[in-house]
Amino acid sequence: MSDEDDKPVQRRRYYRLPYPEDAQPPFRDHDGRSYPVLELSEKSVVIAPAEGETWAKGDPVSGEILFSDGESETISGEVLRQDARGVVVLLSDGVTFHHVIKEQTFVKKHYPLFLRHR
Repeated sequence: MSDEDDKPVQRRRYYRLPYPEDAQPPFRDHDGRSYPVLELSEKSVVIAPAEGETWAKGDPVSGEILFSDGESETISGEVLRQDARGVVVLLSDGVTFHHVIKEQTFVKKHYPLFLRHR
């Protein structure tokens, strides 16, 4: 049996990029509040809510993510759920594939061991 056979099958339609804690880009909503982005994909983000803050399923979410290259993208969507990881937002206006790849390259370059253990 090869190492390839031991890897789990990827069933997700879009790749999700987790971030190391000190590389999490900020998401700023239209009210000016800022939240760290924990995971990023073209069609969803996971953000860390403020201490004690709860978000309800279906709540609208919109704002801007500031990426490691200094560029930003406007996103919008709605809360899918809030769990132990954070607030999962399903995006109707999502992140471009271009930025997901640029961010993945940034994480691999600056945190070479981080994605290996995932």
